[in-house]
Amino acid sequence: MDLFDTTAYFSSKVPVLAATKPLLKSAVCALSAKHLRHICHAANQTGESPNSLSNYSRLPLRNEDMWQYHSAKQYDQALRSLKTAIDLGTYDNSPSNKEEMLAAVAILCAFELMDAPGSAWRAHLSALPLFSDGDMSLTDNSTIIIPRTSIKGPIFWSLARQDLLCAFISETQTRLDLKDMRLWQNAGVVTDEHGTLLSSNPQNIMDIQDSSGFEEDTKANELTWILGKIANHLTAGDALIPDENELPRGQRPSIGLTQEHLSDRWNLLMAELENWYGSLPPIFRVTARTRELGQPNPRLKLSFRTFEQIWFDLPICAATVQSYHQAKILMYANEPQESTAIRSTVSSRLRSYRHALSEAIYHARQICGISLANSTDSVRINSVQALFVAGQVFEDQQEQDGVIELLVGIERDLGWTTKYHVSKLTDEWARGRSDNHADRVERTHHQRWGF
Repeated sequence: MDLFDTTAYFSSKVPVLAATKPLLKSAVCALSAKHLRHICHAANQTGESPNSLSNYSRLPLRNEDMWQYHSAKQYDQALRSLKTAIDLGTYDNSPSNKEEMLAAVAILCAFELMDAPGSAWRAHLSALPLFSDGDMSLTDNSTIIIPRTSIKGPIFWSLARQDLLCAFISETQTRLDLKDMRLWQNAGVVTDEHGTLLSSNPQNIMDIQDSSGFEEDTKANELTWILGKIANHLTAGDALIPDENELPRGQRPSIGLTQEHLSDRWNLLMAELENWYGSLPPIFRVTARTRELGQPNPRLKLSFRTFEQIWFDLPICAATVQSYHQAKILMYANEPQESTAIRSTVSSRLRSYRHALSEAIYHARQICGISLANSTDSVRINSVQALFVAGQVFEDQQEQDGVIELLVGIERDLGWTTKYHVSKLTDEWARGRSDNHADRVERTHHQRWGF
């Protein structure tokens, strides 16, 4: 949870707060117990002793049922405490109570996300009375005000990333309003009045965090905001009102946005993404590209032969650039074509398709290469959605197997469920093979000649 926060709020401050705050304590214990249950379950599935894992050697991991009981008990207790706090409005006039509540919600969202995505995870985000605070607010235009505490830093951005991931997986609009510039400016995104990113300066921003690690945190947060705009653009489709695209097919209005308008919007988003990438400080540059440097992980046999390793100096930089490659794939996969009224040639359209596919494959390989370069646990967990997107690009069997190997390894080693993504990818690949006309022709040819 601290991958994109160099102040390490959740691992340094939250445990101290949890010692005296029951809601936060229950949330922390629920997440911890669930993680240990997943580790125990994964070890039992592979026939490996949980106690052989160095990080967990002193914990009683053999009894999976015990951890499941503690996880459910603490989770239920956290939910009851949270409901009571919301009903009584205890967070309204107390910044410390609000901090406890919102930090607990962020942790409970992580609790739900550890399993396959479901309605319980979305419910935490939907039910939350986000960030309204009359006393400590800056009131221009924004319907959501962030008080000048740690809430507007690590907690806000943790919830924003959860909201973004929920939008990607559910294929819905983000709950946070990405056009509410006052909200995002209060959270540290430096823009002009039109929402264009400006070069950030720590002295121009209030005390969100100290200047150490400022560039890394800020650039990662800016990309989250841009990714949110990309998600909303994709889920809106060509509807005049984004929510109309979520209606059943027969109920959608027959009038929508023109292809030219969608193309202009796509070009603006692509330019914004590229401007962000061009503004990255040197720390975000790739340190090295290697093949099987030193002793590769013996559990990752196939992927080391398939992808090069792409190294960065800092985990936050590796994870941020990996998300950038994910964004590029999403953009190329959803590039609008010129209107048929323009009479573009078949050749130009096919060149456009081939260019988009070539770019998507390049960025997909970058995602896998970053995951191979001795990633930390937090980078590996954060990579699940990016690997899932990359996997949808590949048609080569070896590359597909490499993605599966990386995803399965995350669940085996870290207890973070990836079966959902693996299952969806294998179904997509099987459908793609059955729908591929060229493959069918080739198979028919081979069968005819007895190959």
